[in-house]
Amino acid sequence: MTPDPSSPAIALPAPLGAVVPAERARPDMRLLGLLALGHMVIDINQGSLPAILPIVKDALNLSYAATGVIVLTANITSSMIQPLFGYLADNTARRWLLPLSVLLSTVGLAFIGLAPSYAAVLALVMVTGFGVAAFHPEGYRTATAVAGERKTTGVSIFSTGGNIGIALGPPLMTALLIGFGPAGSLGMLVPGLLVTGLLVAVLPRLSAPPPAVARARANAAGARTMVGAMSLLILVVAIRSWTQLGFTTFMPFYWEDRCHAGSRMNSGSPRVIPC
Repeated sequence: MTPDPSSPAIALPAPLGAVVPAERARPDMRLLGLLALGHMVIDINQGSLPAILPIVKDALNLSYAATGVIVLTANITSSMIQPLFGYLADNTARRWLLPLSVLLSTVGLAFIGLAPSYAAVLALVMVTGFGVAAFHPEGYRTATAVAGERKTTGVSIFSTGGNIGIALGPPLMTALLIGFGPAGSLGMLVPGLLVTGLLVAVLPRLSAPPPAVARARANAAGARTMVGAMSLLILVVAIRSWTQLGFTTFMPFYWEDRCHAGSRMNSGSPRVIPC
């Protein structure tokens, strides 16, 4: 029988291994942009700590060793316990951690400038660190979930938000401290609370289960852990972080001692004198 060229074509279902159409391969850019924004705020909070340390050191008459313990506490809570949140993220999705972690990191950092004691500073730093630790595993998991088939693109967009946050944190905190004194750290509440509200608003969309095909491919992607490669990556990241944190933490103190002004209080505001 000769087929009628005017009859409508009937679409057949594509097999499981067929090429995914471009529409399904596109990431959800709105959700990815919001996740990157949350990542930016998290890393703004994380990167702002070195900028406020000279203020804390002068206000509480701390030694360099005591100041270094503040950074140690921040990194233990934000990094060392992060595998625990990664393990939890592998077991089940906890999207509610995204807005909660942004809120915790923001509140912890914002009140450091008003901390009345060294113990209070350490407690607030721990709150910030817990927020940072909780956000990253769940954030990366969610970014890959909303990225469709282009997961590398999604992770890249998500990571860019964090890199921007690390860069913006110190100058933003410095500007707030110059303009408003130690209480200027409260200004970090503005972006943090705003992004927290946005993440709460989209939680239903972020919590939607992935399609059955995507789940099947994720489960079949292979569960073999490459211990050697992972160990090498951890070593490289540890060496990089060691150098980066040492530089960003103590360089402000170096310039403060060299200029003999740094963050000393003048009319209620810190002075920053280039030299």
